[in-house]
Amino acid sequence: MAGSQLLRRFRGVVALAGYKYKVWFRRHRRQLFLRWRDGDIADQMADYRRSIEARDWSAALPKALALGSIAKSRGEVHLLDELSKALMRMGAYGPAAELKIARRHIVEGRVSGEWLGQDISGQVLLVDLMETEKQGLATAIHHASSVGRALARAARLIVLVEHRLVPLFQRTFPAADVRAVGPGNKAAYGEAQAFAGVQHLTAVFETDETTIREHFVPLKPDPARVAELRARYRKDERPLVGVAWGSSNPGKDLPPLTAWRGLISRPDLRFVSLQYGQVESDLKILTDGGLARILHDGSIDQLVDMDLFAAQVAAMDAVVTISNTGAHLAGALGIPSVFILGDGFKRSWPVEGDRTPYYPSAVLVSKRERPWAAVMEDAQNHMGLLISAI
Repeated sequence: MAGSQLLRRFRGVVALAGYKYKVWFRRHRRQLFLRWRDGDIADQMADYRRSIEARDWSAALPKALALGSIAKSRGEVHLLDELSKALMRMGAYGPAAELKIARRHIVEGRVSGEWLGQDISGQVLLVDLMETEKQGLATAIHHASSVGRALARAARLIVLVEHRLVPLFQRTFPAADVRAVGPGNKAAYGEAQAFAGVQHLTAVFETDETTIREHFVPLKPDPARVAELRARYRKDERPLVGVAWGSSNPGKDLPPLTAWRGLISRPDLRFVSLQYGQVESDLKILTDGGLARILHDGSIDQLVDMDLFAAQVAAMDAVVTISNTGAHLAGALGIPSVFILGDGFKRSWPVEGDRTPYYPSAVLVSKRERPWAAVMEDAQNHMGLLISAI
């Protein structure tokens, strides 16, 4: 047991070192090329990044806006990518959307039929939520509410999503023609007079916080599966709380397993694992040997059946999780949730406040350079408030 834990920690350290080296090399390589091309922009980017590292958002935001304008005018693709994500995290949704579309047009050019809000009331619109491999499950889930808004604009809507999301999107948007990404893509594009990717939806519908929040549409799980799982899990009157704690991404800043014990030990709650992968050794550490504290349903594999996993998440009274696909799914389903976030400036979560307009039912608990014990205590308190409200 001790040997396997030591081996796992060693592998984790090696993976993290490799990840950090790749990030360091990518950043410094780009900085060197940027300085060679334009020393003035390089100096401004260095100044902007110092504000980010200091978490001085009031200083970082105007610098990012100014740099975004320069990057857009000069066609700096990598800077547009970096700055658009940063602006979204700092709550500047409109400018972020402009940079995303600008980057797309620089890389792919302006293509006939792309939809940027013009009248398509008599046309067939295709929404492709997985134009690239990087636009996977979390991306489609994150922008799902905009699909409903697009549906109201066109005579007919075709939606392309990863195959595991097809049932969930069909149930949520029954008037749309939802299809799996794959060999039929060419035929689907051939049927449409207009098309939109994630960047287009962002530019048309996701340009300010209030609008995003007000137009939230929860995804609809299979009600029969939800009822069956809830009946199976809930043996008494204790609320069901789903938890997920780990990631295969070595770059994520995560609380150690032992930091979860204060939450997991609460006798007034019944915990259900929403964690993917082999979790047996993790469960022993999380529960300090009391494995009965967390129910692990081995019949559910989110990597295989996302619709069944959605039903499992929807069967919970609340969810406490790190940033992962399950977090996006819980938020998109409208489940009261607490998302535990590290300090890395690279995720899709806001840097200030404890809410995101994309998931109105979720509370964000960010590390903000605190000890993990304090962060987990904060998360537990928020979860208690959510449970009380239910």
